[in-house]
Order: sequence, then structure tokens, then C-alpha cells
Amino acid sequence: MARKGLKGKVVVVTGASSGNGRAIALHCADRGARLVLAARTLEPLLQVQEEVEALGGEAFCVPTDVTERAEVQELVMAAVQRYGRIDAWVNNAGGAFFGSLEASTPALMDWLLRLNVHSVVHGTQSVLPQFRLQGHGHLVNIGSVAGRVAFPYMGFYSATKAFVGAYTQALREEMLAEGLGVRVSLVMPTAVRTPFFDKAPNLSEKRLGAYLAGPVLEATQVGRAVADCLERYRPVVLPYRPAKGLLVLQSLFPALMDRLMPEFRSDRPEGMGTRKAPGSGADERPIPPFVVRGRLTDQAPRRPWLARRRQ
Repeated sequence: MARKGLKGKVVVVTGASSGNGRAIALHCADRGARLVLAARTLEPLLQVQEEVEALGGEAFCVPTDVTERAEVQELVMAAVQRYGRIDAWVNNAGGAFFGSLEASTPALMDWLLRLNVHSVVHGTQSVLPQFRLQGHGHLVNIGSVAGRVAFPYMGFYSATKAFVGAYTQALREEMLAEGLGVRVSLVMPTAVRTPFFDKAPNLSEKRLGAYLAGPVLEATQVGRAVADCLERYRPVVLPYRPAKGLLVLQSLFPALMDRLMPEFRSDRPEGMGTRKAPGSGADERPIPPFVVRGRLTDQAPRRPWLARRRQ
């Protein structure tokens, strides 16, 4: 489809304070979008707002708990009150815990369902009336390759992302059936090096933090992929294109995948496809993108402490 620039477009991003959400916001701002930044805590959102403004962009922050429908509805109203419309909405907020399905506790499962599943439903059902009123809009849900190819010891996370994938497909088909002019996209990263891997509960090791496994992306690659999708519509986006091979193998050779996938586990440093050190490694290698002298770059600034502060 023809490319449509983001200049002047109003883009709402949930989970915008770090990781993928921050990268999505910065890449959209770099292309001229006006950002509405949402996350639970205001201070890191304000830091992202500063970065957007350093790029010459415009943003404002709305502290929001996406697991609460009323707060998501207030986010919609705040965006419309500020800008008069919403051109794109990115359901990015999410989380995970690591460990066996057998050991998954009811409290953790309930928390993850609210964060990964309910938040997507809240965002979708809250913004669609505004899209209908406008006659246009683009909804982007951040899923995962793990929603199609389940990874061991993160099975409940995979199950929640499988919901996001099926929900997004059905919603896209409903919007097409109604001819409303509303676009719906699913973005499916592989593992992404973000603070996600520093903070997630790890049941196997009884602590916080997990191990990167499988093909690993940088957050800036996800941010760029989402901005590209908003400019040139695609129903399904794989920021790591070779992941198509995993999807084909899973469909055609499930028994083979059953033998391969135990080599990719995030709860322990075991298997050929798993990093041996836990966490994102951001202290040694800051997470891009960076704003340096008013420009967006994947090259870390000379003062690493500044880069860490901005993640």
C-alpha cells in the first residue's frame, strides 16, 4: 500500500516509559508524529517526553494503569481533548514471568492475564468508538512469535500472546467486514533486549530476571517496524523476518520443533540458544535508540550513564 507519512498524526503508545514502548514513541516522533505517552509511572514517561521534544517532536504524558478499563477510557478522552483525534493506537504494555506451567501460581497467572490480555481488550474497546466517529484509525497490537511457537518455561506468556494474535486477526476481519476504514495490525517480535528481562519473576531460580533466548532483537528494531507499519499498512509484521521460518517449521514439522525448542529456555542458562548471563545487559551495552544532538541514532552516546538514564 502507498506510504502515508506520520507528520502531524496523533499516536497513543501504552507501556511507553521503557523498552519497546519508548522505542516506538521515539521512532514515531522522529517521523513527525505527536505522541500521547501512557504507563503507570509518571517520572519515566516525562523522561521519554524530554527525548521526544529533543527530536523536535511533541508529546504529553497520561499516567495509566492499562489493566483498569476506566483509566484506559480516560486515556482516550485525554488524547482527544488535547489533539481532537487519535490516528493510531499501539497496545504495547505487557509483561511475563518465567517457569514451568505446573509451577505457575494463580496470582501470577491472574496478573499476566490482566496485563497481556485484558489491557489489549480495554485499549481496543476504548478507542474503537473514537475511530468510528472519525471514520479512520490504525490499531496496532504487540504480540510475539512466542504466540505461534511456544517457548518452554514461558508457556503462560506464550498463551497470552496467542490470544493477542487470534484476537487481532478476528478484529481485523470484523473491521473489514464493516468497511469502517479502521486498520488493524499485529506486530510479532522475537525476544527483545529490554528491561523486561531484568524485572520478570523467575520461578525456577526464585528471583527476578531471566535469560535471553533465541533470535534477539533490539528495541529500536521493534520501534522502527511499528513506525514503518503505521506509514505503510501491513496486517502482520515480523521485525525479525527470518522468524517466518520458525512459523513454517511449527506448522509443517511440529515433532521436529518439539525436539528443538528445549534448547531455547529463558528461566535457566541452559541450551544452545540461551544466553549464559541473566538480564538485558544494559549496564554494559545501553539499549538503543538514543537521542544525540537532536537526532535519533542506534549508536550509544559517549556518556553511557546518560544512555542508561533514558531507558
